[in-house]
Amino acid sequence: MSSLALMIPAVAAVVTAQVFASLWVMLAATAAVGVSAGLGYRGSLQVVNQTAPPDKRAAVVSTYFVCCFTGSALPVIGVGLLSSLTNATTADVAFACTIAAFALVALIFGVVYRR
Repeated sequence: MSSLALMIPAVAAVVTAQVFASLWVMLAATAAVGVSAGLGYRGSLQVVNQTAPPDKRAAVVSTYFVCCFTGSALPVIGVGLLSSLTNATTADVAFACTIAAFALVALIFGVVYRR
């Protein structure tokens, strides 16, 4: 859940860095996004390992990684396509809003359905 909470200000910082053309803000934002993504991957992989049946764990974890890498690549392609239709800032703002919305919804579900 800390990953989701950190993702929202991190993507906002990335957009802020681009709008103001600030290298230092971009470096800090990139570090924050990296920490958030790392926490998210670690936590979700832990859940996958705990819930997968022992005899199917390797197959489930392999599928998890395929889904993660595909899920990481598709938004990059989307930002590239949107950038070619509009401009880079518009594409990045749209991407950041989408990521923040998904993170907020997941965070709400996580809080509501916490064990």
